[in-house]
Amino acid sequence: MPFGQLMAEFSNGGGGWVHSVSFSPSGNKLCWVGHDSSISVVNAEHDCVMKTLKMEVLPLMSCVFVSDSSIITGGHDCMPYLFGHDDNDRLSMVNKLDVVKEKASAGVSAMDKFRSLDKKATVDTSDAAFQLRTTHQNSITEIRTTGRTGVSTAGADGLLITWNFKSLESAIAGLRIA
Repeated sequence: MPFGQLMAEFSNGGGGWVHSVSFSPSGNKLCWVGHDSSISVVNAEHDCVMKTLKMEVLPLMSCVFVSDSSIITGGHDCMPYLFGHDDNDRLSMVNKLDVVKEKASAGVSAMDKFRSLDKKATVDTSDAAFQLRTTHQNSITEIRTTGRTGVSTAGADGLLITWNFKSLESAIAGLRIA
């Protein structure tokens, strides 16, 4: 095929722009995430069959194949997700990868909050009410593999987090990252 020639063109029908693309390790599958909160996978081994899954979350910003059947995504809702794409071209969300942290309530009343706001003219953002229950506190902007043992996520919160597959599998019952 000559350089610069269009090889294929795909549309998931959603109309959202593409934020990230990733090829599977074998090179036979292509995955992309869009601003319409969708993830799409095309399988070249099966006549370029395309499967799309629309999520009911904020838009996904990044995706990466970690094996030929496992994809990790993340985006504006600050949560990394594991998706599976099997040999029958079924695309499914397997699990959230961030174990939700329960914060202890400080027991401060609404009246005390407003009284403090009135006295200091500031809001205390270290309060648990302002903290997300995820490791990232802002959008996940990039996901990269760290070899075969895990992935790293970078966020708009300035955090770079390494997720080890073995640790995730032991923390989340029944999880298997292939």
